[in-house]
Amino acid sequence: SQNSLDMIEMSGFICGYISSVFYLGSRFPQLYKNFQRRSTEGTSYLLFALAMMGNCTYGLSLVLKMPATKSSQALYFVHHLPWLIGSFGVLFLDVFVSFSW
Repeated sequence: SQNSLDMIEMSGFICGYISSVFYLGSRFPQLYKNFQRRSTEGTSYLLFALAMMGNCTYGLSLVLKMPATKSSQALYFVHHLPWLIGSFGVLFLDVFVSFSW
C-alpha cells in the first residue's frame, strides 16, 4: 500500500540524515586534535586521500545521474540530499583536516 511505502521511504530519509550527521561528526575530533596541537603530525594522509576520492566520486555519481527535466531534478535533489550532504560535506571537512597547518 501507499502508506507503508511512505513509511519505508521516510525511514530511509531518517537513516540517511542520521548517517550524514555521524559521518560529518566523525571528522570533528581530528580537526579539534589538529587545532589543539597546531599540527597534522600523525594524520594518515593516505586514509584522508582515499576517503576524499571516494566521497568525491560518490557525490559526483549522484550529481551526474540527475534527471534532465527541471521538475524531476528538484525531486531527485531532495530525495538524495542526505547522501549529497554526507559525501560533499565530509569532502569539505577532509580538505581542512588534510591541509590545515
